Amino acid sequence: MKRGASIPSNEQQRLARIKELGLLESDGDEGFDTIVALASRLFDVPIALISIVDQHRQWFCARIGIRIKETHRQHSFCAHAILQEGIFEISDATLDERFCDNPYVLGEPHIRFYAGIPLCTDDGLSLGSLCIIDQRPRPPLSPSESSLLESLASLAMARINALRSINYIDSPTGLLNRLRLQKDVSYLLAERKFPVWLVAADVFAPGVLNEIVKALGYVFSTELMLHIKERLQRLMPAATPLYKLSPTRFAFILTGPHAEPEWAIALFERIVHAFQEEVNCDNIPIRPHLGLGVLRLLPQHEGGVDWLRCLVSTADHARENDTGWSFYSEHRDKEQLRAFGLLNALPSALNGEDQLSLHYQPKVDLRTGECTSVEALLRWTHPTLGEISPMEFIPLAEKTALIRPVSLWVLTQGMRQLADWQRLGWRFGLSLNMSALDLEDGVFVDHLFLLLEVFAVDVEGLELELTESTLMKRPDMVKAQLERLVAHGVRLAIDDFGTGYSNWAYLREIAATTLKLDQSFARGLDASERDKQIVQAMIQLARSLGYRIVAEGIESEAIYRMLSEWGCDEGQGYHIARPMTAVALLNWFAARGMVPGKGAVEN
Repeated sequence: MKRGASIPSNEQQRLARIKELGLLESDGDEGFDTIVALASRLFDVPIALISIVDQHRQWFCARIGIRIKETHRQHSFCAHAILQEGIFEISDATLDERFCDNPYVLGEPHIRFYAGIPLCTDDGLSLGSLCIIDQRPRPPLSPSESSLLESLASLAMARINALRSINYIDSPTGLLNRLRLQKDVSYLLAERKFPVWLVAADVFAPGVLNEIVKALGYVFSTELMLHIKERLQRLMPAATPLYKLSPTRFAFILTGPHAEPEWAIALFERIVHAFQEEVNCDNIPIRPHLGLGVLRLLPQHEGGVDWLRCLVSTADHARENDTGWSFYSEHRDKEQLRAFGLLNALPSALNGEDQLSLHYQPKVDLRTGECTSVEALLRWTHPTLGEISPMEFIPLAEKTALIRPVSLWVLTQGMRQLADWQRLGWRFGLSLNMSALDLEDGVFVDHLFLLLEVFAVDVEGLELELTESTLMKRPDMVKAQLERLVAHGVRLAIDDFGTGYSNWAYLREIAATTLKLDQSFARGLDASERDKQIVQAMIQLARSLGYRIVAEGIESEAIYRMLSEWGCDEGQGYHIARPMTAVALLNWFAARGMVPGKGAVEN
């Protein structure tokens, strides 16, 4: 066997361009298929190919007349064609010393005639060839036939450039897109070229760009992202392509010496520092909120790990936590996967009968010890994960529309249970928690009024707990819904008072009768004189304004007595009772000598 074709002098640039254009391992293209079909028919040959000559093989972007998708470069006729400026022809391969013992001449597909014309870029890089093959010797192409083959090659090259723009270019920025990044990473994984660092740059929170568009328009937002692109590109190592992942995210790949930790970390620090400065666009300064997510690509990613999801979530984490940049954390990723899994499983739990339940924690009068009411607390027993803390799944649900069906489920089950207790003669009340989303329209309140009628519940026994942050969104609608509740006789309590947005003037916006001191105050009373002074002052001021005060988090007798002496009306906490099922609650009442008809709420 004679040795293969010579290596072009611009081989490295040529291979880099093939990679950039994403021509290898393509899924097929109708345009390429049409060109080879035309070539086969016009030249009356059984085989026509669009061949890309890679480092060790030739890959067929389109083929007619053969089944294989690639051959070794050493055996490739096209490897010789890319060395020519014009058409490379072999009239009879059996008579040519370069090919007479070629396996594709001696065996299938029994090549005799070959004519190939290189597919060249504008800057003179030969990517491969358009070739026609016959299984019988033929004379050289006539001038008109040569011209026709050249025209077909021009069509093939035009299609290559068009596909690059259509498939791999982000039009507004001119950068390579997400699909191209995925193909490039797949190529690196297949070639096992490690180490490689993938970096995503998340420049704005998701809603910020939308606000910019609403305020300043699409043209401005596009120009702004071009300024950001240019700033990033100035910081990139030479010849490092930048990719556009989404409207607010960019990405790049570090390989070779740039993937050394010391060099890479220094680059990340430079990028973070550069984006602490505002971006001036049309004389309007815009401050980015940058987060870099860094994922080191390892061989195990070949097994199907969703590296793009990991990369994007890491960038989001860096931006949301103001760390500048952050390495991918497997532990954090598992937490995010668990969160997604819980959100995905919650609708089934809501529709089932054996996963969700309500537990009830008593609130007692701190002077008499009588149970005045119970707070309904949601519990979730997952069929495979076991007990899921409400501190875990409720905040997740509140970030999605799922909190609304959750709230309606709790409302329905709580009202049904309250109706049962009232029919048995119990006079204690029930407190239910509301989310801010529950009051952004009339659905929750309408459903509550319907349940009052369906279950014939005495509204005097019902109290709804909300936080002050409830008014932060759509305040007019929220106030209107709260006014409907109060007019209907439903009592309101402010939960977690003393934290967050809490202030006394704010209370004028909510027609509440009860303030629930956040449990952090009660738990600190044993050790903090300052907390004692604050709690006493809050209780005195609240009572002077006519509010009933409930302390959460009472976990010792000493704290119970202190709060009682300071004039706190009611309390709840583990010292009094833990949350329990409805059956256990009645047993708890029996153990305390409580019977139906006593323990009513005094309004």
